Amino acid sequence: MIVPFNGKEFSKQLPAKPGIYQMFDDKEKVIYVGKALNLKNRVTSYFSGKAQDRKTMHLVNTVASMQFSITRTDGEALILENQLIKKHKPKYNILLKDGKSYPYIYCSENDDEFPLLEFRRGAKKGKGRYFGPFPSAQAVRYTLNHLQKLFKVRQCNNNTYANRSRPCLQYQINRCSGPCVNLVSKKDYQQQLHYTKEFLAGKSLQVIEELVSSMKVASTDLDFEKAAEIRDQIKELQIIQSQQVVESHSAQNLDIFSVAHDLGLYIVTLCAVRGGQMLGHRNFYPKAPNESADNEVLSAFLSQYYQDKPVPESIIINKKIQNKSWLENALSQISQSQIKIVEQPRGNRKSMLELNNTNMNNALELYIAKKANWQHKWQTWVKQVRLNEVPKRVECFDISHVFGEKTRASCVVFDATGAKKNMYRNYKITDITGGDDYAAMRQVITKRLQSIEKHKYGMPDIFLIDGGKGQANQALKTLKEHKVKGIEIIGIAKDENRTAGEERLFVMSRNTIIKPESNSLLSHMTQHIRNEAHRFAITGHRKALAKSLKKSLLEGIDGIGEKRRAYLLQHFGGLQGLKKAGVEELSKLKGISQEIAKRLYEHLH
Repeated sequence: MIVPFNGKEFSKQLPAKPGIYQMFDDKEKVIYVGKALNLKNRVTSYFSGKAQDRKTMHLVNTVASMQFSITRTDGEALILENQLIKKHKPKYNILLKDGKSYPYIYCSENDDEFPLLEFRRGAKKGKGRYFGPFPSAQAVRYTLNHLQKLFKVRQCNNNTYANRSRPCLQYQINRCSGPCVNLVSKKDYQQQLHYTKEFLAGKSLQVIEELVSSMKVASTDLDFEKAAEIRDQIKELQIIQSQQVVESHSAQNLDIFSVAHDLGLYIVTLCAVRGGQMLGHRNFYPKAPNESADNEVLSAFLSQYYQDKPVPESIIINKKIQNKSWLENALSQISQSQIKIVEQPRGNRKSMLELNNTNMNNALELYIAKKANWQHKWQTWVKQVRLNEVPKRVECFDISHVFGEKTRASCVVFDATGAKKNMYRNYKITDITGGDDYAAMRQVITKRLQSIEKHKYGMPDIFLIDGGKGQANQALKTLKEHKVKGIEIIGIAKDENRTAGEERLFVMSRNTIIKPESNSLLSHMTQHIRNEAHRFAITGHRKALAKSLKKSLLEGIDGIGEKRRAYLLQHFGGLQGLKKAGVEELSKLKGISQEIAKRLYEHLH
C-alpha cells in the first residue's frame, strides 16, 4: 500500500533559510522546481489548506515526494532553480524556450590597422570591443547595414580582407572606404571608426556635433565635395535619431518586458535600450501550464532569462509581480550591481512601455492566427486521410545526393503546434550503391528507430515518406524487420507531370491512394512538410559536398596532411585565395618548405 505524501510533516523539518525545493510524482519524475527566501514558509503555504488556484491544487495532489537544498544567498537559489528547470523541464514550471545567446557587434580595434565590424554571438573571445547586447540578430544586421551607409567601416572577414587585390562590391556601391587596397588613409579610417563607436555607445548627438565641426572646416578649406559627404552623414544620423523614442542624451540602459496571453498561448515581448538607443524588439513564447497568471509567467521568465545574459540597471515591466524585491536582490547579486525593477514607469519610459505593449499585442494576434491555421490543417489527417485519431507526431524523410555522391537523409518533425526544429536530424548514408534511394531509405529508417529508442522520444504516429509508393514500401519493410507496430506509413509523390499541388498520398496500411484537391488544407500541409524535409536534406548534403570538394583538391599531395590542409584553407580563406598564392608566399608559411610549396603550386595549377 502506497502511503500518501504528508506535506505538513515535511514542511516542519525545513529550515527558515533561502534555497530550492523539488516536487516529484509517483514515478519519481520532477514535476516542479521552486525557489524561496524562506523554505519553511514557502513550502508550508502549499499544504496549509487555504484556497488556491486550480493549477496549484492539481500540483499538490500530484506530489508523491519532495527534496530541498539550502543555498547561501538569493542569487544562488535563483541560479540553482534555473539549472534544475533546464535539466528536468518540469511539467508545472514555466519554461523559457531560448537556446540562443545574445548577439553583439564586435570591433577588432586592438588587432588590426584597419579594424572590422562584424556580427558576433556566444563567448567574447576576441580582443576587441563588443557593443550590445542586441535583442535579436535582425537588430544587429539592421544596425550594421546603417553603419555601412554612414561610416563605411569594413565588415569583411580578415581572410577576405588580406587577399583582396582590387576593391569589392561594397566599395563600388559606396558602403566601404576600401582599406584593403589602400583607398583610404589610416587617419581618415580611424576618424570614421571613432564616429562608429560613439554612435554604438549611444552618443549620436555628440557625433553630429563633431561632424558639423568637420563640415565647417571642410567648407573653409574649399573642400566642398568632402563637406557635402559629411552633410549627407549628418542627415542620415538625424533621420535615425528621429526614429528613436528614447532621448539620445540620456545614456540609460534598460530592458522593457510586456506579457500577455490568449487562448492558452503566452507571449513576452522584450525591448532593449542601450546607451539611450532603442535596439529593437524580440518576442518569446514561453511554455506555461494552463491557467497561469500573467504576472506569474513574467516573474518566472525574468528569473530564467538573465541566467546567461547581462542585466541592465533598470527593468521595466507591464505587470506587478509578487516577488519583486526578492528578484531585485537575486539579480543584483548575480550582476554585482544595483538592479531596479519598475512596475509603473512615468514620462518617456511609460511611452516606451506603451509602444512595447502595442508590438506585443500585434505579435500575439499574428501568432494565434498562425497556430489556429496550422491546427485547422492538422485536423485534416482525420477528415481526409481517414485516420482513427489526430496524430500527435509526424516525421517526414527525404533523400538527397548528386549522382550518388555524399548521400544524406533528412528527418523533420511536426505536431499540432507546427515544426519541432529541435528534433530535426540529418543522417549520413554509407555503404550503399551510389544512387540507390531504396537502400538509403531503409538505412535512414533503421537509424531513426535507433535514435528514437536511444533518446526515448516515443514512437511517432506517421512516417511521411517523400518519394512515393516504392520508397514507402521500403520504410514499411524496415518497420516489419524491426517488429515495430503502430506507425502509419504514407508515401507522398507528385503526379506524372510533377506539378506542385497535385500530390498523391499512398496510405500503405489500406493500400489506397488519396489525391488531395489542389489548394486544399491537406495539400498545403503535406507540401509544407515535404518541402521542409527537402530543404533540410539539401542543406545537409551541400555542406557535406562543399567540405568534400575543399579537401579532395588538396588530398594526395606528398607532405600535406589533414592538419596542413586545414591550416592552408584557414590562412587563405579557402581554395580561391590559396590558388592566388605564389611559391614564394607559400614557402613563407610555417611548416611549408620551398619544395612542398612548389609541389602544391603545381598541383593547383
